[in-house]
Amino acid sequence: MSELTPLDLERPVRIGVPRRLVALLAAAVIVAAWWQVWDDTAGARVVTVERDGVPVDLLVPPEAASAASAASAASAVDAPGVVVAHGFSGSRQLMRSTALALADAGFAVAVPDLSGHGANQRPLPTDGRERLARDVLVAADVLNETEGVRAGPVGLLGHSMGSGAVMTAGLDAPERVAAVVAVSPTDAEVTSALPNDLLLLAGEREPRFVANARDLLERAGGPTGADAATPRRELAVIGGVEHVSILFSPEMYDRSIAWFAASFEVAADPAGRGVPLIGWWVLHLLAVVVLWRSVAPVLVDPLPAPRATGRGVLGAALGALAATVVLAVAGAAVELAGFGGMLVAPLLAVWLLLAGGVWLWVGPRPPVPGGRDIGWAALLVLVLAVALPALGSRVWLPALPGGSRAWLLVVFVALVLPWSVALATTLQGPRGWRAAAWWVLLALVTTAGFAVAASVIAGLSFLVLLLPLIPVLLTVAVAVWLPVQRPWAAGTATAVLLGWMLAILFPLA
Repeated sequence: MSELTPLDLERPVRIGVPRRLVALLAAAVIVAAWWQVWDDTAGARVVTVERDGVPVDLLVPPEAASAASAASAASAVDAPGVVVAHGFSGSRQLMRSTALALADAGFAVAVPDLSGHGANQRPLPTDGRERLARDVLVAADVLNETEGVRAGPVGLLGHSMGSGAVMTAGLDAPERVAAVVAVSPTDAEVTSALPNDLLLLAGEREPRFVANARDLLERAGGPTGADAATPRRELAVIGGVEHVSILFSPEMYDRSIAWFAASFEVAADPAGRGVPLIGWWVLHLLAVVVLWRSVAPVLVDPLPAPRATGRGVLGAALGALAATVVLAVAGAAVELAGFGGMLVAPLLAVWLLLAGGVWLWVGPRPPVPGGRDIGWAALLVLVLAVALPALGSRVWLPALPGGSRAWLLVVFVALVLPWSVALATTLQGPRGWRAAAWWVLLALVTTAGFAVAASVIAGLSFLVLLLPLIPVLLTVAVAVWLPVQRPWAAGTATAVLLGWMLAILFPLA
């Protein structure tokens, strides 16, 4: 059978009936997901503004939005305002589901990109908590100047790093803050008097943050009960969630809504949004992979002979070990955190470069790249882009890096390319369950390598919180490019994916 490139349209593609049905079902799921996520505002007025360098998404609920444009002021319905602040490596997009749940319940919501994150080009400063608290209060000012929003104190909700920002804002400007919800809380100088109405929420599967929440509650005077006179204090542990999944927990939404409703003395319904946005995005991701896997076998040639996969796994382990040792020794001599203008990402990219170089040296050699690899790489990048950022930008991550992040994307792709090509070369050849078994082994080895690096290298410790996501992200990439069996095309696509994640995820320094 002759080889078919992505640009070759001469050979007709034949898809069997079962495969065709699977492809049609996957396409239907993709359309449904786009419909649900793109039309997710439920009538809320959504605008984006920038104030003092802080980008802010505003969501005003339908009742307030309609009243704000009504001719009669007597019909106005002013919605209480809530600022929602993301955590370290977060963005407005990550907090969108939380903001929509609050808007559905009748609150006007402002979601800022905090300093160093998302579209905010101001670097994350050394006095991070105070600077971030000012960003939060800037968003509160935007709320107070918005038609249809109740003037006066606002509610603040923050996750992880953002929890420290909202608690600090509540301490610095108590007259402007009616209530605070700290999700996966870090720390702040709370007292029994301030901040006003403090609710602490942590996930059952993030014990360190549960301990933080209990310590904060004790320093804030202990629990008062939801019906106590202000300032109220309460702590709740959300079952079955950890540091990231708590952001998509209906229980977290409902507890936050009830807390703010009591503080503002308004009636508010629980979230009740059905399948959360992240659920639709996951279905979309799986459907894109299934659709591609249904079509890919008729586009590619038979698999090549199996390569030395065992040697590749050994190369992955030795590469991770060598990179960790080199950077740990270097970190003992010079300050590595923050070099390259970002936190975490440049250091992780260099780690991947070192690990990938050793992996290629120890493991199987990739074939010489050919011209057709360019076409296949472009097609694989397109599939991954549709699967991840195309719809994901409405749910959890920005689609494209802006400002200084754009050129960093190119640098990161180049740095992680050797590691990505080594990964693709190691998985050349195995089929079916054998390929899955090799990938599980390789995923365990690579995840362990990331875990050791995060625990040893100063500046990579934040990776500990992302460890559950790393094998999931790589599994998506492997599932997309494994049928193609072209290491350079697959490696390039994986490098673009990882480079994109590094460029948009971590804060500017």
